[in-house]
Amino acid sequence: MTTSNQAVGQQEGKAKKELRQSLYSPYLALVSVAGLALVIWGIILFPTYEQPINLLLLALLAVAAQAVTTQTKEGVDFSVTSAISLAAVPLYGPAAAVVVAATGELGLWVVSIRTDRPPWKHALRRLAFNVGMNGLATFCAGLVFVLLQNLLGGGDSFLGQVVPWLPAALVGDQLNLWLLIGVLYLHQGVPPLEIWRESRWAVPINVLTTSVGGGFLALAVDRLGFLGLAIFFLPILLSAYAFRLYVNRTREQMTKLEELVDLRTRALSKVNEELAELHKEKDAFLAVLTHDMRTPLTTIHGYIDLLLHRPDMDRAQQEHILQILKRSERTLIEMVNNILEIRQLQSGAPVILERNNFDLTRLIADIVESIQPLAGEKEICLEYQPGTSPIFLSGDQGKLQRVFTNLISNAVKYTPAEGRVTVTPVVNDHSVTVTVADTGYGIPPEDLPHIFEHFHRVRKHQHRAVGTGLGLAIVKSLVEAHNGTIAVQSEEDKGSSFTIQLPL
Repeated sequence: MTTSNQAVGQQEGKAKKELRQSLYSPYLALVSVAGLALVIWGIILFPTYEQPINLLLLALLAVAAQAVTTQTKEGVDFSVTSAISLAAVPLYGPAAAVVVAATGELGLWVVSIRTDRPPWKHALRRLAFNVGMNGLATFCAGLVFVLLQNLLGGGDSFLGQVVPWLPAALVGDQLNLWLLIGVLYLHQGVPPLEIWRESRWAVPINVLTTSVGGGFLALAVDRLGFLGLAIFFLPILLSAYAFRLYVNRTREQMTKLEELVDLRTRALSKVNEELAELHKEKDAFLAVLTHDMRTPLTTIHGYIDLLLHRPDMDRAQQEHILQILKRSERTLIEMVNNILEIRQLQSGAPVILERNNFDLTRLIADIVESIQPLAGEKEICLEYQPGTSPIFLSGDQGKLQRVFTNLISNAVKYTPAEGRVTVTPVVNDHSVTVTVADTGYGIPPEDLPHIFEHFHRVRKHQHRAVGTGLGLAIVKSLVEAHNGTIAVQSEEDKGSSFTIQLPL
């Protein structure tokens, strides 16, 4: 009976596989034809668009954005192209948004066939499906946007301008993902829910990038035209590039962790405990995408919003804000270096410093200014109390910027709304002491001895902010590389105070 049941099961499995594979080509054709039809419709409507040059510029921006697309091992793409496509909806309509999305896919396809040189038949089929998949997702997202905007009083009302972005971005993201999941299931038999579960960590980032980025980009183009595109071009692409670097580096770390899991499984008897610990570390590496990128992205969004709502701002103020944006962009790259530096710190190799003389008070002032939007969101009073004279220090300015950015942003993240964060530098005989104090949640006594260890996180506060437990470990290593010291005092529900002492 057992053998007979196995034979029946194998026959049923084979029949399901044949049925699944027989639906593969019709599925590709249906999605491709539907998407191409929408593209043709959008092209036909092109003469009716007002200021079509801006639509062409959006399409070119979509092509550039595809160059920094991030792809998971399952073949799921994450990029800011969806934000650019969605931005075209309130300006030109869903059909035009499909044209923007298709142009981006065409640009990526041209690059891929020049590098990979796949067979032409396969390359064209892949292009047709990608255009169809993204076109359908973009069009449906556009319909949701238009429907919600009409229900909320049209584009002239506040609700009509703000509310539709998030639902439309969510619809577009999920429809795009499930259309791709259909291909992977029909062609390879990968369980759909398994793919969705492995990709859901990026859904909040994708939806946030699409809704916020698309909304601001549409507003910028509507108000400023070409200048609005220019303002958004670099921050959007840099954010996507930083995201790609994080994912690629995380993938490498995950591969190494999996190798370590295999080694320890063969060598140790307590296999289950080791596997559980390593999986936590992998999850922590994935979580760094949202933990570390939040501060500079909030700064970029906040100051761009200020630019958009203050068209009468004078040139000096604009240049000042653009300098802040540029510093935030550099911060994104610096955060990528946090991940790259972990291996060096864990190996025990000395930290290489590029020393120069700089004003520490000016450095901290710039950091505080860049974090002010994040504090403002929580109505936290972020105070900087420098002395009247500059404090010149010989050290690695970039690494010390990373130290104080981490401490100040952490203080803001772990302080409840309407709290206070104070940064105070004091010069002593041959050293400078910088104190970052907050009125936050505090650190439990049992966690204080481990607060600077790699991957250590306070269990009671893990739900308050996402992170890997790498930040303070890097801070301690960089401070000690400058022959300095760092100490912490904390009391639960009253706050924490981190003190750094550096030689002058």
